[in-house]
Amino acid sequence: MDEATGRVAPDHLAAQLAELVFDVMRALEAQVGVTLRDLDLTEPLAEVLWTLEPEGDPLPRRDLAARLRCDPSNVTFLADRLEARGLIERVVDGRDRRLKAMRLTPAGVATRARLLAGFASGSPFARLTVAEQGHLVDLLARSVRVPRAAADGA
Repeated sequence: MDEATGRVAPDHLAAQLAELVFDVMRALEAQVGVTLRDLDLTEPLAEVLWTLEPEGDPLPRRDLAARLRCDPSNVTFLADRLEARGLIERVVDGRDRRLKAMRLTPAGVATRARLLAGFASGSPFARLTVAEQGHLVDLLARSVRVPRAAADGA
């Protein structure tokens, strides 16, 4: 901190932010671990449940792989495990009847709800007010989005 101005040096502030982000990551990882153990899920299985929207259209394997940023063969493996547990089902894709799409079963919807509730309740963000959480969402969204001009090469 500059004694004359009372301001924190930008490089020091960036270091504080990085340290706090890592602290948040560690807290989230700990909570995720507890929730996943309670639900007997691995991170990849949970990510599939998180990605499939209960009210959304069923997702073809290729679309789900793109959202998960993985190979479609990995999605097949994960879908097989979730289907065996009764959490998802494969249905004919409405756009291309040659393809199978995946959607949550009622048990999958319930497990997904428990997953989200477990993350939310034990999250370090639960200590913030709703207004503070909203403000943090706005700030974090701004910090990770590339401004349109930069994305367009302007």
